[in-house]
Amino acid sequence: MRAEKFFGCLAAVTLTSLVACRPPSRTSGDPAHAGDAGSGGSDPAGGTLGAGGGSGGAAGGAPGQGGTLGSGGETATGGTSATGGTSATGGTSAIGGTVATGGATGTGGRTGMGGTLACTSTSVPSSFAWSSTASLMNPVSDSSSHLLVAIKDPTVVLYSGKYNLYATVVDTSGNMNMTYTTFLDFATSGSSTAYYMDYTAGFSGSRYSPQLFYLSSQKKWYLITQSGGPSYSTAADPGQPTTWTKPATFFSSTPSIVTQNAGSGGVAWADFRVICDGTNCHMFFTNQNGSLFRSQTSVGSFPSGFGTPVVVMKGASANSLYASAEVYKVKGTSKYLLLAEAIGSKGRYIRSWTADALDGSWTALADTEANPFAGASNVTFSGTKWTADISHGEIVRDGYDETLTINPCNMQYFFQGKDPYSTASTALLPWKLGLLTKTN
Repeated sequence: MRAEKFFGCLAAVTLTSLVACRPPSRTSGDPAHAGDAGSGGSDPAGGTLGAGGGSGGAAGGAPGQGGTLGSGGETATGGTSATGGTSATGGTSAIGGTVATGGATGTGGRTGMGGTLACTSTSVPSSFAWSSTASLMNPVSDSSSHLLVAIKDPTVVLYSGKYNLYATVVDTSGNMNMTYTTFLDFATSGSSTAYYMDYTAGFSGSRYSPQLFYLSSQKKWYLITQSGGPSYSTAADPGQPTTWTKPATFFSSTPSIVTQNAGSGGVAWADFRVICDGTNCHMFFTNQNGSLFRSQTSVGSFPSGFGTPVVVMKGASANSLYASAEVYKVKGTSKYLLLAEAIGSKGRYIRSWTADALDGSWTALADTEANPFAGASNVTFSGTKWTADISHGEIVRDGYDETLTINPCNMQYFFQGKDPYSTASTALLPWKLGLLTKTN
């Protein structure tokens, strides 16, 4: 078989909960971060990650939205034709189009929903409100070696006019590997074609939690992954998943500070993310035991030379600073934004902090369950509430270089969610992917 299938519209599906060509089942899940599992299979057959619920149509906002409410231009222009996008929809296919979010001409960002409010501020938001699509990507199995129950841990960049997505997938035995797909906008992401990364040399076995990273000084792409500790592969183009080099490790062994802070039964280190300033590259990671770590090397030495990690922050409990640390440069400001996942009384949510330097002190921003970066208290759904958890995701970047810059005026978060009523075990919880758009 070929190693690629469509995300939606598969005829042969063996799991009743994984059905293509219709709105997603209301299923739920929990990340299977905590194990080093086996391969997703060896049969070179493609697989699919089925289309999510129907969030298209008029999701981009009504005509004239995105340029109203005192947008970045005069007389509510916000963009051409007072639409914030083209064809009075906020973009093609109503999601992922251009948005009038800032500037005198309302040029906005490529990734907008077409219904976001105007924004000319160059400050970091102090509070957040979000609207969620229905689930956009569900796990749909092929008919052979990839019988999937979850898709999670997304990393996505807009490059050469298309989005490139890598994500973790989990099979019915709890084994984790990765998938790649590309799409023009988020509305059509669920019907795009999937490639299973365990067909690429060196990617068999347990490999997951990817980050797409580009170092402009080297003109080289890196795919940072987890298999025990952090590893990296390189390629000239993220859209060619068969060309990644065999993964190499950043560290020769697990640093002692990592093992000293590991809790019993938890994960020693996980969810590795790299970001660079003008001098150094910094790797942030967590341990599912309340610890946030950072290690650094010079830009010229990357990917070699990472020093002994330091503990950046300790949570009050393992659940208060659980996993999935991400750091971004906020466009138009001197600030960096740190996110980390926590587990609260109403589900998983994302906490946030800011700092003036990657090796500086972090100040709480929206970091509680009642006032989170994103969580049950500040996310609304236009249709059925398909998840109570806002879990491991990635802010859609403004560009793709090593600074991981984001636009505070056009903020979207591609995340994993789950049905709160799922009774599956932790390793098999059926995560799927959706998109948040900031509305305040």
